[in-house]
Amino acid sequence: MVPQLKRAQACVFALLAAGWSSAAAENLPVTQAETLTGQRLEFPTALAGKPAVCVFGFSREAGDRTKVWMTRLSQDGVNSWSVANLEAAPALVRGMIRGSMRKGTPQPLLERSLIMTKDEKAWKRAVEAKHDHLPVVVLLDAAGRLLWTYEGLFGDEPYRELKARLEAATAK
Repeated sequence: MVPQLKRAQACVFALLAAGWSSAAAENLPVTQAETLTGQRLEFPTALAGKPAVCVFGFSREAGDRTKVWMTRLSQDGVNSWSVANLEAAPALVRGMIRGSMRKGTPQPLLERSLIMTKDEKAWKRAVEAKHDHLPVVVLLDAAGRLLWTYEGLFGDEPYRELKARLEAATAK
């Protein structure tokens, strides 16, 4: 009886996960990612369950500029993730880039800093990235749907708008 119950629970969990993945897939690509602590996950599927803010960088310059966003978001206790897509970087230097990112990232943010090495074009299209040198801030709802995007440097006005939209998404 117990093995049947475990199988039933596994089936229910698989169906729920598949439903969330398909909801996210309607809106965003699903890509393998790795945190700066080495944990592998499927992004954005792994963020299921509550709204999340993701700050994308598609170049070194944009990546450096995500730090201001991430510092403020983490200070405010926001469920936030930085996402660096290294697909354009030669495979030989990706390890060095990861190492440099680990050294330059505060300890509490290491597990919230993601590296992807594929699907760059799909992600740029999905988050409406137009300028490689700027970070793209994205608000996802609890089901992984894109609610809001902002491409640009940190500023009080876009941050207030993000916080208001996040509050509305959390209230649902």
